[in-house]
Amino acid sequence: MTKLLRDVIGRVTEWPEDRQDEAASVLLDLEAQQENRYRLTPDQIKEVEGIQRQVRDGTAAFATDEQMAAFWKKCGL
Repeated sequence: MTKLLRDVIGRVTEWPEDRQDEAASVLLDLEAQQENRYRLTPDQIKEVEGIQRQVRDGTAAFATDEQMAAFWKKCGL
């Protein structure tokens, strides 16, 4: 455990219980993020890089406002 974490936890133990629970909730959220990190495959990374390159070069195709309106209408929104 790092000194910083040890020091903070020492102070947190003096907080009111509801604030301690909030602090614990933040740590649990961080823990969940650590465990559930999605990893892209090498092929997915290449695809993302290609799309980024197209956006930078101005060659990427985007939906028009009309196409998006039709899409949202189809979704019932």
